[in-house]
Amino acid sequence: MLFILLPAHRALVWSVLCAYLILPVGTSFEMPFFPSLDKTTVSNLSILLCCLLLVRENWLRALKEPVLMTLAATFTLSPFITATFNAESLVFGGRFIPPMSMYDAFAQSVLNVITLIPFIAAYGLINNDQRRWHVIIILVSGALAYSVLMLIEVRLSPQLHRMIYGFFPHSFGQQMRAGGFRPVVFLGHGLLVAIFCAMALTAAIARWREARGPIKMRAGLIVTYFAILLLLCKSTGAIILAAVFAPLIAFLRAKRLAAISAAACITILLYPAIRSAGLVPIATISDLTASYSADRAGSLGVRLINEDQLLERVSEKPVFGWGSWGRNRIYSPDNGSDLSTTDGAWIITIGTWGWVGYLAMFGLLCAGCVRLLWRRSSQVSISMGSAAICVLLAINLLDSIPNASIRPITWLFAGAIFAIRAKEGGQSQTSIR
Repeated sequence: MLFILLPAHRALVWSVLCAYLILPVGTSFEMPFFPSLDKTTVSNLSILLCCLLLVRENWLRALKEPVLMTLAATFTLSPFITATFNAESLVFGGRFIPPMSMYDAFAQSVLNVITLIPFIAAYGLINNDQRRWHVIIILVSGALAYSVLMLIEVRLSPQLHRMIYGFFPHSFGQQMRAGGFRPVVFLGHGLLVAIFCAMALTAAIARWREARGPIKMRAGLIVTYFAILLLLCKSTGAIILAAVFAPLIAFLRAKRLAAISAAACITILLYPAIRSAGLVPIATISDLTASYSADRAGSLGVRLINEDQLLERVSEKPVFGWGSWGRNRIYSPDNGSDLSTTDGAWIITIGTWGWVGYLAMFGLLCAGCVRLLWRRSSQVSISMGSAAICVLLAINLLDSIPNASIRPITWLFAGAIFAIRAKEGGQSQTSIR
């Protein structure tokens, strides 16, 4: 219905956003020789079908981009090499972990292809400044509608997923903070709601900055509303990211914003090496966290210890990783109990697929921003809308260090950024009101 009623680029954004915000977590249909059909794979395959049948534009332009296709091919095919180097079973106490088979590699390869659908479609359809502004406006509009559900759960506790879908998808205790509750709605965890709210706040600030006349006052009220809503989400990491990037997007030029976003993406690409080399100021971060909350400091300490142990395991198979079936995790040699806590997308990816899989995946996500930095001298006309999407991607990727927050909306941002061309010509916000 969306693809029939709306222009293709707007239907794409609404499809990705609505599926992410509304469909249930932890629910899937299992089929032989195919990845689990969950909220991500179902929505991505639906988008693919609609693009094939209903979109008349050349939405497959990405197939002509050599760098993109090289990274995509590596991302898609590297599981087969990982499986080749993980043909042995593992035994820890009473736990038996099977070898990774070619069937596992095929299923993961198909899943990776499905994962790339929003990226490929965004590259082909969100291909100018006006359409990138539409992404900002849709994100703000969707977040405004979703905020009603968020406020309900702030007041009544996270109950909507249970009421609508019949179960709660995570630990209820983790959603209790500061004598109240973090909203979860249909995203599975309060941290994901918080980072979505932080991105909506950033997008609203970009909208406010470019608005004129009476629209600017309304945009300012929306910014204030999202700021209050983010505080109610009670997530320190999301609040810090918003506090860093909100002033930047409010006052810096688009060209500078794109450069800062690119620097953040480069940091993400190199983060496992930086972390392994001891260049992350762990002690300082721990002290600052302890000054804010002893509970959060304890949680952070456990996470950092786990990351150090998992990085040691990565060092045993650094190139192609340990593969699936939880082979990248740490187990007790006595009874086989799982000793690992893997929260960040980076440590999960590099442990499972090694540096090759990590650089392929995060290379696709980061390459658009990095390429803009490479062509910095040609960015004179980059619009605030394009720069804002760069900032949204940077926020999402930085959040993926402590959390597994890579979602279809992340891939859509990355594809839209990869499509930015030098000297496109800035498009004023007032021309698309």
